Amino acid sequence: MNNTNFKEDSIFTSGNIKSVIFDLDDTLFETGEYYKTNMLLIAEHVSKLLEDNTPNIAEKIYEQGVIIHKEVGHPMLLDNLMKAAITRIYGDNLSKEEEIDSYLKKEVELFYQQTPKLKSGSLPVLDMVNTLGITIGIHSHSQHEWTERKVKYIQDSFKERYGREISILLHSTPLEGKKDKEGWGEALRSFNFDPNTTLIVGDNLRDDILPAQANGVKYLVLINNSIYSSNAVLKGDGNILRISDIEELLTL
Repeated sequence: MNNTNFKEDSIFTSGNIKSVIFDLDDTLFETGEYYKTNMLLIAEHVSKLLEDNTPNIAEKIYEQGVIIHKEVGHPMLLDNLMKAAITRIYGDNLSKEEEIDSYLKKEVELFYQQTPKLKSGSLPVLDMVNTLGITIGIHSHSQHEWTERKVKYIQDSFKERYGREISILLHSTPLEGKKDKEGWGEALRSFNFDPNTTLIVGDNLRDDILPAQANGVKYLVLINNSIYSSNAVLKGDGNILRISDIEELLTL
C-alpha cells in the first residue's frame, strides 16, 4: 500500500528531475553510528587484551580511527582501520599482535554480514520518488559485497512496507580509489543519466556534492549532518539545497 504524502509543487513534481542518485552511507543508512558502536566495542576488547585500564581508552582509540579515516581520504576495511588506530595508540611493537589480528579478522567478517539501520525517512523518500516514476540509482564508495547487501536490505524492507518491488540501479567504486569527480562520472554514465535532469543526494560536500557538480549535475541536495562531512559554506554553491535529514526531501 502506498502511504506517501508529498508536496504537489515539490522539485520532484516539477517534471525537471528524471533520475535521482543517492549516496548510501550516512545518507540512507545510519552508517556512522554503526561504525562508532562497533569500533568502540572492538577498542574496548583490545584494551582488555592488552590489560590497559587507562580511563576512556576505547574512546581514544575510536577517535584515532576517525582521524585516520579523514587523513586517508577514502573508506578503509574496518580491520585495517582499527589496526591503524590501535598502532597509533600503542606503537608498532604491539604485544599479543597475532591474537589481536585474529580477533579483528573475525569481527570484520561479522561487521560486513550485517547492515546499519536505515534512516527513518529513507523508505518514504524512496517511495515518493518511485511513485513519481523517477529512476533511482545508488552510488557508493565502499566494500562492494556490503554495498550489495545494503541495497538488497533496502529492497526487502521496501517490499515489506509497501507491498511492491522497487528497482534500484547500483554503482560502486573500489575502496582504494577516492570519492571524486571520476567516481560520480562513472555512476552517471553507467546509469545513462543526463546530468541536466539528475538530482544527487549526499551527506558530504567534498566527497559527494562538489564532485557531482563538477560532472555538470544541475540538482544537488546536501544532508548537512554527517560527523565525517566537510560542509563549510563555499562561494558559488548557492544552487546546493541543504537539509538536515533525508526526510526533508518530502517537503522540498
